[in-house]
Amino acid sequence: MSEPVTGAKQAADSARPVPKRERVARVLTEVLAPSVTGVVCPVAVGALSDTNPWRGARLGLLGAVFAIGLPYAYIAWLIRTGGATDRHVSRREDRPKVLAAVLVCLAGGIAVLALLGAPVLLVWLLAGEVLLVLICLAISRAWKISMHAAVAAGTAAALVVVLGPWALLAGLAVVAVCWARVVLGDHTTGQVSAGALLGAAVLSLIALSP
Repeated sequence: MSEPVTGAKQAADSARPVPKRERVARVLTEVLAPSVTGVVCPVAVGALSDTNPWRGARLGLLGAVFAIGLPYAYIAWLIRTGGATDRHVSRREDRPKVLAAVLVCLAGGIAVLALLGAPVLLVWLLAGEVLLVLICLAISRAWKISMHAAVAAGTAAALVVVLGPWALLAGLAVVAVCWARVVLGDHTTGQVSAGALLGAAVLSLIALSP
């Protein structure tokens, strides 16, 4: 008798109206996902740090292919083969293999950008992302730190370096994505706070570039 009751409960749960705040949180999670902010950041840094903005933007986009495109192609393959549940890699135990793949891709991106004579800030950005991923990899073995918050805050910090104080407005996006991840129950307040602080601290180091 328990199976029909369970099935009926699941059907009822799926049929329940989704609260407005949850719908908003889902939209923010997608719009401010690492797959989005992780592309905006290198393109902006490349364009703003090169004497030829269009060349810098193209090189930034190439960096985004290594930092975001290739890793997400790997995640898509993992999902198809049962190695991950979703593109946000919600299951903590799936994160180490994904982050390891990101490290390999970032290393390749740094090498290619250096060979192409990319702006120093752009190369340092990818190097900073390597450090961020290494720290998140170590933490993820025991605790589910928020990658959404880390990448969003890191992007905001990098934009402050290249744009100045006006880019602090990007902090609103960081607050929004942190709120969304907590509302959806994917992270605790502590996990998003730690992710945001870590991302901002690590990627602000590009200000030390030569």
